[in-house]
Amino acid sequence: MNWLKRKKEYASELVLQDLIADYPDLLAGDQMDEGNPRKWLLVKKEQEMYSEEESGVVYLDHLFLDQDGVPTLVEVKRSSDTRIRREVVGQMLDYASNAVYHLSVDEMASNVKSHFPDQDMGEVLSSELGFEWDPEAFWEMVKINLQAGKIRMIFLADSIPSELKRIVEFLNKEMDPAEVFAVEVKQYLGGGLKTLVPRLTGQASDVRKKNIPSKKLDEQIFFENLDDAGRRFYRELLDFSGENNLKVIWTPKGFSLNVDFEGNNVAILRGYCNLSAYNQVVFFIFSSISTKVPEEESIVEEYARELDEIAIKLSDGYRLDINDDLNEKQIEKFYKVLDRVIGRVGSL
Repeated sequence: MNWLKRKKEYASELVLQDLIADYPDLLAGDQMDEGNPRKWLLVKKEQEMYSEEESGVVYLDHLFLDQDGVPTLVEVKRSSDTRIRREVVGQMLDYASNAVYHLSVDEMASNVKSHFPDQDMGEVLSSELGFEWDPEAFWEMVKINLQAGKIRMIFLADSIPSELKRIVEFLNKEMDPAEVFAVEVKQYLGGGLKTLVPRLTGQASDVRKKNIPSKKLDEQIFFENLDDAGRRFYRELLDFSGENNLKVIWTPKGFSLNVDFEGNNVAILRGYCNLSAYNQVVFFIFSSISTKVPEEESIVEEYARELDEIAIKLSDGYRLDINDDLNEKQIEKFYKVLDRVIGRVGSL
């Protein structure tokens, strides 16, 4: 069997890039989390990234998403490229710092759809990632992860130099909630066969970040991951949802509250516990109203106007942190806003 042991360098960096795009399991997702191996969905190869340092657009080798909606930036280098020792680290950090501000979730979804023109998004997420819930909930997770800075950076090469290993281990200890990994993919040729062997390296097992299993939560697990303030708030909110015939749809990190409109679930907010990147938080989202309800502009405008008084404005919605600082006046206003939106959607 010695013919299998002849290590061969890759002909070019482009060859290695193409292999990663075609065979994403080479990213060693099973070694990053043995209990819940990472699955990968390619968003785009040669992903455009804004760079202030380069005064314009630069290109990341690959952008992937995992089953928890964590954006994963992959930069590929051959070990013979001297930039792999230090320069690539600064390059990756530049990409990452700008990704959280400039990556568009809508563009990512469009790029994914372009790879699977004959499948709907639900089928794609199910077959590629094992995600069995509403696609809207998945893309909302992607958006939340970006806003929270929960991204993953992977340096990939045929051999990872010791200097890069030390840098990766240091960064992964210091960067939270972001993750940093180094993966080497060695190539062996012989007997007409080619064997590719991925290995996670430069990552001490005691500092490896834990991923939350991508399984649907239920009410019990959700409440187990709340503090006292969260339990009080969400108990009242779920009681309110029952009294107002709202549908609660559980997802891997939380739930959405939905108004029924002509048989469609219209999500008016999403609630998260301490398993999410933002911990205990409510996100008020407008995308579901905008795509499923007529007269959506006036409803969204009123929703936003009312939320200005109690929540933090984001680029495409609002955020309400659930903690001991949340006062009775805010909570009272919160339910008045929900009553109004439910009434507007339900009366159409």
